[in-house]
Amino acid sequence: MDKPFEDHGLFSWSELMTPDFDQSCRFYESMFGWKLKEVPGRNGSRYALATSNNASEPFAGILTLDDNDIQAHWRTYVTVDCVEETLRKAELVGGSVLVPVTIIERVGKIAVIEDPCGAIISVIEYGS
Repeated sequence: MDKPFEDHGLFSWSELMTPDFDQSCRFYESMFGWKLKEVPGRNGSRYALATSNNASEPFAGILTLDDNDIQAHWRTYVTVDCVEETLRKAELVGGSVLVPVTIIERVGKIAVIEDPCGAIISVIEYGS
């Protein structure tokens, strides 16, 4: 149970969604010494992978928001064995689906749920 990219229920990824990609990248590079490598984003968005002197593998991402009405925010992801089953379970225990299953090329499937108290969390099924 120490493989966040494989083990169900572990936090495995964080993403900053921001309307100002360049300013956010400069801030986090200066603040924490992160090394950001820009890679192709989805649907024309800009995306950067974060590494550091202490982590050679990427541990977070920064991407542009398409909607300027949405405030910049961090999104955290929990690894799950099956996104579809996780969404069914969330609804059974009082949660709601905010973003249905979405396929992210070269990554896997994601979805966003809201718990009964209004907290939002993302789930991810790596692969396929």
